[in-house]
Amino acid sequence: MTATQTVSVVVLVYNHENYLGKALSGIEAQQLNRPIEIVIHDDASTDGSEAIYRQFAATSRHTVKIICQPQNIYSRQISMWPYIMAECSGELVAICEGDDFWTSPDKLAMQCNGLELLPHVDLCFHRATRVRWNDDQVTGNYADHGDEPRLFAPGQVIEGDGGFMPTPALLVRRSVFDRMPDWFFQRPPVTDYFIQALGSLRGGALYLPLLGAAYREGDPTAWNQRVRVDLSTTNQFELDFIEHLFYLRGTVPAEFAGNVDHIIHAHYIKLCHMCFVHRRMEDVDKVARLIERFS
Repeated sequence: MTATQTVSVVVLVYNHENYLGKALSGIEAQQLNRPIEIVIHDDASTDGSEAIYRQFAATSRHTVKIICQPQNIYSRQISMWPYIMAECSGELVAICEGDDFWTSPDKLAMQCNGLELLPHVDLCFHRATRVRWNDDQVTGNYADHGDEPRLFAPGQVIEGDGGFMPTPALLVRRSVFDRMPDWFFQRPPVTDYFIQALGSLRGGALYLPLLGAAYREGDPTAWNQRVRVDLSTTNQFELDFIEHLFYLRGTVPAEFAGNVDHIIHAHYIKLCHMCFVHRRMEDVDKVARLIERFS
């Protein structure tokens, strides 16, 4: 890795008008001795998000690329990542959803330095602050794995589930996306977890004790809140996630299959609990059919 290598910062936007300015400001504030390009993917926002990021693009000191979907592709189960990676020219890729934001101007520099020291590692992350969605009040920390740098093994990342790393804390080598299996681009229910799991396979994941981002929680319009409201939506999410965990199991080296089995089991138990409480046992039968299908 050299100081001339570009970092592509992917900004995921969908109706983030109330938060987007802060997210973009945190990216603009980065102090880095290598080029930054910002790739904004807007999944057909219906609020004022577009005006905000276009004004930002007109004044930013960085190259800004805009992907503006004419129709929402998430609702049609189409992956956004082929569109995004077609625009990313950087050797490193960072991610910031439009409702999160970066809090340290040295975030990218420290992560780039970490990966430069460990060329066999493809993924670097740090802890983040949890903030309340409506007033940015700090409510705690997210992914606090201690006060010393640490290298996590692939199995630990796989079993860590989605809460192991904050999405706005990820920095990943482009080569991870270049070798992603086809099923990743067929829209798994949550892509950040699979980026973490697959990105850690070659050399683990480097953790830095940097409080470099803020993760916004509790917005009732956010996807992770909406999915919990309706039981059928919640159960379908779990079923989709378990299905893609089976795909993951078929992708990872055999030594990590047991780690995937553990997380499949955890999500199966979670689904069974929901089905028992709400007397929706037919969804448990769907998992049985998944097991037969992948056996």
